[in-house]
Order: sequence, then C-alpha cells, then structure tokens
Amino acid sequence: MKKITVFFLALLLPIVWLASCENTPPQPVDEPEPERDTLTVLQHIQERGRLVAVTNCEIINYNTEKPTPSGFEYELLSDFCSANGLELEMIVNENLDSCFRLLDSCKVDMVAVGIGSNKDLKRRYLLTDPIMVQKSVLVQRLPKDWNKMSTANEVENQLLRSPMDLAGKVIHLPQGSHEVKLLEHLSDQIGDTIYIVQCDSLNSFDLVKAVSSGEIDYTVVEEYVARMASIGLKGLDTKLNVSVEQPLGWVVQNHDNDSSLLIALNDWIDGFEQRNLNRILAKYVNKGNVFGTRKPKEGELSGFDAIIKKTAKDIGWDWRLLASLIYQESHFRLDLESEKGAFGLMQLMPVVMERYELGYDATPEEQLEVGGKLITYLTESLEDKVVDSAERVKFVLAAYNAGLGHVYDAQRLALKYGKYPDVWDNNVDYFILNKSKKQYYNDTCCKAGYLRGTETYRFVEEVLDRYYQYQATYN
Repeated sequence: MKKITVFFLALLLPIVWLASCENTPPQPVDEPEPERDTLTVLQHIQERGRLVAVTNCEIINYNTEKPTPSGFEYELLSDFCSANGLELEMIVNENLDSCFRLLDSCKVDMVAVGIGSNKDLKRRYLLTDPIMVQKSVLVQRLPKDWNKMSTANEVENQLLRSPMDLAGKVIHLPQGSHEVKLLEHLSDQIGDTIYIVQCDSLNSFDLVKAVSSGEIDYTVVEEYVARMASIGLKGLDTKLNVSVEQPLGWVVQNHDNDSSLLIALNDWIDGFEQRNLNRILAKYVNKGNVFGTRKPKEGELSGFDAIIKKTAKDIGWDWRLLASLIYQESHFRLDLESEKGAFGLMQLMPVVMERYELGYDATPEEQLEVGGKLITYLTESLEDKVVDSAERVKFVLAAYNAGLGHVYDAQRLALKYGKYPDVWDNNVDYFILNKSKKQYYNDTCCKAGYLRGTETYRFVEEVLDRYYQYQATYN
C-alpha cells in the first residue's frame, strides 16, 4: 500500500509542477516607449505645409467660379498663409453648424467665418482677435411702389425702425448663426416674442435674396454681409441696427490648451493694416466702385460751387443755402444711390427723376438742374400759403424731405389747434414733429396720414444751421 502511494505522488508532482509553470506570468521584455508627440498644432500644420479652413457662403467668402479663386475670407487667409509659408485649402459648407462639426472632428484647422463672440463659443473653442467690428442689421423689403413715392420720408414711414418693432415678426436665420442667440436675447429684452426660423440649407446670402424676392419678410445678418449680398438687388432696406457693434473673428479648436495656431493668427491680425482690410472690403462690398466726388480747391466750399451758384441764382436762393441742402443729402457725392433709390447730389427719388427724364448717368449740371426744378415747384406750391419768402424757405425744406402733403397737413393742424399756419418755428414745426402721434395723423383734417416727423424737423434745423455757418465762412 505504501508503494502505491509513493508511486501516485511520484506521478502527481510533475503535473503540479507543469501547472505552476503555465500560470507563471511571462518575464517583462524591455521595449522602447512610444515617442510622445511634442509638436504643436502650428508645427503640425507647417510640417503638412497646408492650412485647411472651412467657410460658408461660397459667393462672398470663397468663389471658385472664376479662373482664379476669390472671396473675402479667402483673400484674408491667403495673406496669412503667404506670411507663414503655407498653402491654403478652403472648404465650403453652407451650414455653420456643420462647419463646427468639421472642426470638432479635426478635419479642418479653423472656421474662417466672421463670428461674434459668446460665452458658449469661448467655453468650447479658441477665438481670434477681432478682424473687424460690425453691427447686425435687419434686412427688409421697401414698401410696394416705393419707387413711385415722391419723398424718402414716405418710404421711411412704412419700415421697421426700432428693435421694438420686431415683436411678433418672423425672422429667418442661417442654422447655428450667432444672430440666433442675439435675437433670443433681444426677445427677452423687449418682453415679447420674436419668432426665429433656422434654415439649415440657406446661408446669409441666400436669405437676403429670399427677402428681395418676397419669399420671406426678414432676415438679420452682419452689415458687411448685407451690403455684399444686396449688390444688384433693388428694393431692400438694411438701416435698422439689431445689435451694437460687435467684434468678429475666426475660431480654432482648443487642443489641450495648445494656442500656437491662435497666436500665429493673432500676430497676423495685429500686423494686418486697416487700409488693406478696407481695400478688400470695398472690393466685395462696392465691387470696386467708389462714389464720385470732386475735391474742392482752396477757398471753395465744394467741388461743385460754380454749378451750385448758377442753380441757386435760377431759383432765387442763396447759393450757400442750396449747398447746405446738398451736403445734408449727399455730402457732395455725385453717384450716391440710397437703398430707397434716391440718387445723386440732391438725392432725387425715382419718381422725380422719371418726371424730369433724368438718368443715372446724369452729369452734376443735369442733377442740379432737376433739383432746382423740384425746389421751384415746391416754392410755387407754397407761395399762397406762406407769403413771407424767408419763412417759406423752411416750409420748402420740409416739403423737400417729407412731401407737400405732410406740410399741408401740419398747416391744417396748426390752424385747427390755434397756431399760425404760415409760421414754422413753434407753430407748424410742432405738428410736423408730432405727426407720428395718433391724435394728429388720424385727425380728420389730415390727408397724408402718418409721418415719422423727427427726421423732417431735424432736416430743416440742420440745413439752416449749416447755412448760417456757411454764410460766416464763404462769400
């Protein structure tokens, strides 16, 4: 029995030994540790030799339809890349949200769109120093038959002119644009609802065109985008500021607080001359066109003094009064065309130009001749109503700005409420100033309706104040 036990143990010991060998962990083998990536984001881009940026709005920011690429953001980044020995690769994505998804997935190095800063962006990304400062503006259509209205103020009265006017309105915006948060905040401020529709397939340029065509009523974009997008489009107004001036910059990914690309971009922005930015902006905003003007010679009030003097003599005005009116209207810019269609030195409305057969290629002499005819017509229309010629000038200036109908209404209101209908100061001017009040524009003696009279009141005041200054300075 003992022999069997010993024999069994002898068989068992090798098995136990083998099992213990199998469970013994392998001895460590010395292997080299993987090399740590010590290159910065900028160094990786430099090693690659190419900066990859995504932008939106192909027509404005990156246009490949011509033999050589162009675009506002493209030209700016091309300058940065040239200064840093890099090639530029631009990707266009109309949806701003998807631009950020490309950045999040590290498929691009930066988002090259002028973006306003907010807390959420600052928390998630690195934002460059401002490239420029811009306001966001409302894009709206001018009223029906605006080009047949005789004065700019008739057009003005039918437009939204205060953020409060946005209450209850439907505003279309690009998906993910910073204007979404801007309008949400504005809605809280005015204590009323602004209905925001985010469009995932339309960019700012598309939405401006949609307003022009009547597909939508309103959109909000940066001022420079509105000006670029509205080139060639008629019947748009962009004068209502929806924000204060805000800095616009580019966005880069926050890679473990690696700000090397951000620093390089900021260094470039800091050294980029403002005049170069203005040149590029003018190229795409004004299509290279510069409003015509004439530089005055020494001792001249303007470059058009001789023509102004001739026209003033023809209409029986002091030439310095006419010069003051022209400065008020156009600052002596010959080819200026307002968003409402008012044109030239004297900002004549289309209906007036049509009446006197004045074209947009009119010379300064032709423009002033027609402007003089309009002033003569207004003067003759008021001769019987305002006998004193010096007093009549104030009424003519008001009619030039707001139209005869509103001046006649103000005179009737003055007569009804015990004021002098042929005296401007503290009489008829009061009813012009307050014609936006329901009790007056709804009065039975009024025929021309509502008037935002503040502009007309100030127009008369400022033209006359400047005229008195000109009298003291120019013979």
